Amino acid sequence: MRRFIILLFAMVAIISDAKVGDIILIPKGSGPNRDGFPMYFDIPEVFYDDNPKAPLIIIDGDGAVSYYDVEISSPVTNYVEISTQVDGTYDTIDITSLAPGTHVITITSPTGNTFEGTFTI
Repeated sequence: MRRFIILLFAMVAIISDAKVGDIILIPKGSGPNRDGFPMYFDIPEVFYDDNPKAPLIIIDGDGAVSYYDVEISSPVTNYVEISTQVDGTYDTIDITSLAPGTHVITITSPTGNTFEGTFTI
């Protein structure tokens, strides 16, 4: 029983060291469908993993499209800090080069839909 408790505390320490949080994406510039509601089959799920040794942005597109164009910029200067293309199924972006603070992530799918969200390091 004592080993189990020690193992449990060790697992909690490891899990609590790195937190993964949702980045809420807002569609930009797309119009509604004929029912009056927007349709976004290509909106990915985006997460921020704040592991201090290797912080990442995780993009889970579930294969809705073949790729996404991604830009990460400063909301203050509008300077694009990272610009890359990621796989439409699942991919990660190393963000160790970003300074602490708030950043804007803009994701554009090949269908022309653009989604935007923010995260803080």
